[in-house]
Amino acid sequence: MSHKSAAYLLQLMRGNMGSVSDGQFEDIIKSLNVEESAKSIAEKVTMMLGEPPVMAEEYSSETSEAQAEVSSRIERIYKRGGSNLKAQFFLDKHLDYVEHNLHTPLPSPYVVLDANHGWMLYWLLNSYAVMNHEIDEKTKSLVKDKIRRHIVDDGRGGIGSGVGQIGHCASTYASVLALVLVEDWETLLEIRNNLYKWFMSLKQPDGSFIMHKNGESDTRSTYCVLVVASLLDILTPELSHNTLGWVSSCQTYEGGFAGCPNTEAHGGYSYCALASYFLVLSQTPTNDDFDINSFTRWSVMRQHQLEGGLSGRTGKLVDGCYSYWVGATFPLLEAITSFHPLFDREALEVYILKCCQLESGGFRDKPGKSVDFYHTNYVLSGLSIAQHEYFLKEETDENTTEDTIAYRLAANENPQAYTVAVHPVIGIPIDAVEKCRKIMRKKKEE
Repeated sequence: MSHKSAAYLLQLMRGNMGSVSDGQFEDIIKSLNVEESAKSIAEKVTMMLGEPPVMAEEYSSETSEAQAEVSSRIERIYKRGGSNLKAQFFLDKHLDYVEHNLHTPLPSPYVVLDANHGWMLYWLLNSYAVMNHEIDEKTKSLVKDKIRRHIVDDGRGGIGSGVGQIGHCASTYASVLALVLVEDWETLLEIRNNLYKWFMSLKQPDGSFIMHKNGESDTRSTYCVLVVASLLDILTPELSHNTLGWVSSCQTYEGGFAGCPNTEAHGGYSYCALASYFLVLSQTPTNDDFDINSFTRWSVMRQHQLEGGLSGRTGKLVDGCYSYWVGATFPLLEAITSFHPLFDREALEVYILKCCQLESGGFRDKPGKSVDFYHTNYVLSGLSIAQHEYFLKEETDENTTEDTIAYRLAANENPQAYTVAVHPVIGIPIDAVEKCRKIMRKKKEE
């Protein structure tokens, strides 16, 4: 981390660290003024195990007791590694985990996920893709057939997440991403105009979108609509009218974004809100759009020093899924603020590989939890965010006239990474996003 980045972060955090003196701030800056590339993993963990610069909360609560237990468990994991802390990545086991769950009937407890068929397909397929594994033709055919049976009235009612279920913005988002991953351009082209009409029927006067007919509106539903409309090249000024104004009203006094106005800031909702600006605007957001410094301060404080992982709310425990939900906001904030890095990539990678990864395959929330499809996808996506550096491409005739800033994001891919670069706004590999956009635009011009 550079001296400039450290000073910027400490300036942002000063409001929440009033008990720390100016002298202590200078000491912290000096301690950070080291080339990260020169540090070994062992040195990184030594820093993580050190004394935090902020006094711990002394009030005892259920959450603080759970935090103490998690911290103790993770501290033991890190100390047990000694000087040999370079974690392995069990690629073959993770691929086996995905393959098995894609092609084997699920056990009876999964009945609770009956309304998540589209999501389960997306989580598993994207895990494949992020690990740079090609999806075979048989799997592609099965996925196409299954999702087609969830499409309601040729897209006029959206896409459900199971046979006979109503169309839902979230399941539409997941199903469309799954279709992009298996390259079912025929189905996407057939339904995109009808999806546009369905989205317009869900649009509210305040600019938000409800999840389904008579459903709730929040930053999730709004983000889901914008992603699908953007990918399929049906995002019009009419569709996005007043939307960002409504999103701005969801920013809280803490700096993060809530699901709807006047509720608590949350990592997932904050990601959906920030990504929405990138999907609609052609230039990076400014403080006229939302309070950038406040949001940056809230975001960087989601990373825990000891664990290296990220939490979703103030005072809550780390969870592997926030490696993406919060982690993916950092490339976007770095593009807005021009400060790099805003988070500790190596510490997050240590947490993912040492605490979330199971040697038998799959990823989990934290030590003591079980692996599942959801965490496997979002932890892998967060690992991708940590392993690759992102930047905004220069404006050219090709990407400035019609593209929003989401499509100017690119990555300097790390050849040593275990993952390919995930698009931090869309949630699938950048190459898949670019291929989809190219095909949708070409067909629109024909």
